[in-house]
Amino acid sequence: MGWHLDGQILPGSEAPSELESLRTFGPSVVEEDDGTLRMWYSGHDGSTSRILEAVQRPGGPWERRGVSIDVGFAGESDAYGVESPSVVFTPDGYLMAYAGSDGADTRLHMAKSSDGQLWKPLGTFLEREEADAVGATHPCLVVTSQLWWLFYSGYDGSENGRRAAILAAVSDSGASWDRLGPVLEPGRDELAVFEPWVVMSQRRFSMFYVSDDGRRSAIQMATSEDGLSWDRRGNTLPGSGDDVDTLEERSPCVLRLRDGSLRLWFTSRPTGDVSAAYHLCSATFDGSGDWLSPG
Repeated sequence: MGWHLDGQILPGSEAPSELESLRTFGPSVVEEDDGTLRMWYSGHDGSTSRILEAVQRPGGPWERRGVSIDVGFAGESDAYGVESPSVVFTPDGYLMAYAGSDGADTRLHMAKSSDGQLWKPLGTFLEREEADAVGATHPCLVVTSQLWWLFYSGYDGSENGRRAAILAAVSDSGASWDRLGPVLEPGRDELAVFEPWVVMSQRRFSMFYVSDDGRRSAIQMATSEDGLSWDRRGNTLPGSGDDVDTLEERSPCVLRLRDGSLRLWFTSRPTGDVSAAYHLCSATFDGSGDWLSPG
């Protein structure tokens, strides 16, 4: 898998008002018509997580824009924290799925905006079932010509609440959703699979997700022809294999840019350094392999 690590973005020393003092994670990036990249991401100050925004104009550095969605945006259901946005373009503007906590449970929420700056809450959606009985987080929206797809992390409460699987749902328009249940579950040597990010190419789904074996987490990849049955492809980034355990990686977000290049944003920290904060990083695909060729 030919990824070139570009390094850290949004250096921590520039964090405004300490909104990101504990960690940054859960990025979602879109590209505007003029080539400007807009990123919504999660910032945690040590007690509360919020959804923040940053932009990168062509040729320039990333610039923070501060809080995009604050706690209590939808009311009591997200009064204790909002995080892990997934933003897509729709005919009506921007649509965001995100995770919100009421202090006890984490559920998926929706919001919409005409400009990506002023958001209107649409509240929670998807009633919980056994697979996400104690938490539903890290949504990823994928809009295709036929269906809208939603992939997300579901926690069922087992393994002291740490076990997670990747769940899916579909919709005709985003108004109502039909649950499909788990589509990727932990293997024999895994505690959890979670934080999915899915892209389409040549009518094939490619999923980047986090595998946690109870000791460390790493970004892996799987592919699917139908969104339901997935073939695992193994570790994705340098530093995420058995031979080079240099980074603990989370929260992948992948986007093919208008110039044809493929970018990955993710959050990382040195493996085993629990005192270090997670920081946002990026990587660029060098084009080797045909698993994500333009379609």
